[in-house]
This record gives sequence, C-alpha cells and structure tokens, in this order.
Amino acid sequence: MIRVPAIYLTVSILKRPRTPSTTPGMVEYQSADHEQLMKRLRPAPSVEEVSYPSARQASWSLDDLPRTVAMSLHQGSSVTSMDFHPSHQTLLLVGSNNGEISLWELGLRERLVSKPFKIWDISACSLPFQAAMVKDTPISVRRVTWSHDGSFVGVAFTKHLIHIYAYNGSNELAQRMEIDAHIGAVNDLAFAHPNKQLCIVTCGDDKLIKVH
Repeated sequence: MIRVPAIYLTVSILKRPRTPSTTPGMVEYQSADHEQLMKRLRPAPSVEEVSYPSARQASWSLDDLPRTVAMSLHQGSSVTSMDFHPSHQTLLLVGSNNGEISLWELGLRERLVSKPFKIWDISACSLPFQAAMVKDTPISVRRVTWSHDGSFVGVAFTKHLIHIYAYNGSNELAQRMEIDAHIGAVNDLAFAHPNKQLCIVTCGDDKLIKVH
C-alpha cells in the first residue's frame, strides 16, 4: 500500500499545469518552465567547466510535516522503490517485489502503466544469468529512478539486469534498453550526463560500479 500525505498532495496538485492533453485522463506536461529546466541541465563543453545547478528547494519547517494521510494506493504487492517525476510531482514511479513497475497519477488516483517483469532478449544475456534463471527464484525490483529530464526510466532488478524505458508524456513506457549489468543483484542505478552524453551508472553484488 502506498500512502500519500495530504499536504504533499495539495501542494503538488496546485502546481500542476492546466493545459489538457489529447490523451484522456492525462495532462500535457510541456511548459516554458520545463524547457528552461532542460536548458539548465545541459552540461558545458568542458568537463572542468561543468556545473550542476541544484533544483529550487522550498523552505520548510517542522510545522509543514504531514500529519494526515490524503490517500492510500493499493499496489497489489510489496513496494520496494519509488521516485517522483523530476518536474511533475504527481507522477509516481513504483517498483515492487514481484518485479512489476507501475506509474501512478496521484492527481487522478489512477495507475497509468503497469509493466510485469519479463526478459526482453534472453539470448543477449550472460551465461551466469541464464543459469540463475533456471533456479526459478523470483526477481524483484531493487530500484526505480527517473532521468534528469524525465524522459527515461531506469529499473534495477535483484538479478543481473537493468531495464531502460522511454517516457514521452503518454500513458506508456516504451522499451529501450536491457543490460546484463552485474553478477547478482543490481543494487542501485543513476543517470548522468557528462559532456552531453547520457550515461547510466550501476552498482551490484559483484562489488563493482559500472558506467554504461
């Protein structure tokens, strides 16, 4: 079960854009603020000159901490990881212990996308992973995260793999990349963009940190 504090939901919905989308139940998220954010996220030509501006942070006090629950969302399985869209704070990405990922629109209290775990191309996976799959032990989501501009979703699993999806604002996550990243679990992943090149950084049970 996912619980959302009332104060968070109120503030987020007030900040939502009002332009309607062509897709029922969704909102068009492109805006001047979004374009400005994209420009700020573009790195400078030289590594030495790159600066990463921090996102604007509101000033909060202890009195602002939520004391009531605005809603409870029934995911259907134990939640292992969550991440809000970087600029549209009612879009919640959720990973579960059954390997499923979901995308929730909190303003509508609606699950927009649900993707059960599956291997996209077993022939491209390593022999150790194929051997691990024979054991028929369940695969869980270890980590879900958005890219800096919200156009990609990364998912790390408890066996070897990461999945990268593309998100374009519709009710769909499109498969983009499957990587057999580590021996054992992939414990975390992050997006980086040095020198205008999008990279994926992962770490795993094999005690390695890899940049893809």
